[in-house]
Amino acid sequence: MKNFLIIDIGGTKTTAVIFNDQGKPITDFKVRKSRTYEGENAVFQNTIELAYEVLEEAGKTRKDIAGIGVAAPGPLDYRTGLIIDAPMMGWKNFPLGDCLREEFGVPVYVENDGNLGALAEANVGVARGENVVLYQTISTGCGGGIAIDGKIYHGRNGFAGEFGHVSVNFSGPKCGCGGSGCFELYASGSAVNSRMKRDIKSGIKSRAFESIDYNPEKVNGKILSDAAEKGDLYAISMLQQEGYYIGVGLANLMNLFDPDVIVLAGGMVKADKYFWYTMMNEIRRHACFQFDEERIRISQLNDKVVAYGAYVMVKNALDGRL
Repeated sequence: MKNFLIIDIGGTKTTAVIFNDQGKPITDFKVRKSRTYEGENAVFQNTIELAYEVLEEAGKTRKDIAGIGVAAPGPLDYRTGLIIDAPMMGWKNFPLGDCLREEFGVPVYVENDGNLGALAEANVGVARGENVVLYQTISTGCGGGIAIDGKIYHGRNGFAGEFGHVSVNFSGPKCGCGGSGCFELYASGSAVNSRMKRDIKSGIKSRAFESIDYNPEKVNGKILSDAAEKGDLYAISMLQQEGYYIGVGLANLMNLFDPDVIVLAGGMVKADKYFWYTMMNEIRRHACFQFDEERIRISQLNDKVVAYGAYVMVKNALDGRL
């Protein structure tokens, strides 16, 4: 039976796990801090050490691994595994794929997390068997990916699916990508946190803020959802506002792609019962066609979605179906 080493390198943590060829994890999902801002060698060495830890837990050696699937920060070249620019990692034109191939002596496949999320949902998740699947994650930032007939759609240069940089307000603030009013600037967890910090400083009262003693440096999405559960009107209104932005963004995607399914994932999506109605209202206002509500689905793979996508990627590649 084949085994696959799966590695998810994120901005704050790196996760490693081993899957068998039936798509089942045979180890725990082992996690380490990513050691960002310590230089490219520190981040890479940290990744290697974690990989050997998970191999040891499984009672395996690198000779037992058929291939490696890696989720990495981008932009990157998925054909070679070259990380073009990942400032937090200290990686600029860093040959991650080649380095891992040299270390383990097996095929290595590298992708960004948004694409792997789409791949996972279209193959083993809530959109399994659907033809055109859009994956939208709303966490600290907003990422995305496109799967068509169960395969990643990369576009000409490999950058398709950057939904976080679709503009929802051309007169809005400038984004780091060079555009203005990008979806990520309004709907992401970072954007919500910024609005909460502003409101604390403006003297707004809320149970959400009471829970952190009105310290603007401690704001996070969880305090909003917790306060909303207690009926806090400020928290509920903030989440409804989130629904407005998500709805406008999704309507744009529907008009562009006419997808079979849109899958939502990420930390902000956990509060969906508070923003769903507002989100659907905006979709109905802005989409050019009727889109059945059941076609918008919440990921059930949670924080393991990228790992499952990496498993599908490496298995399909070795089976000649990438």
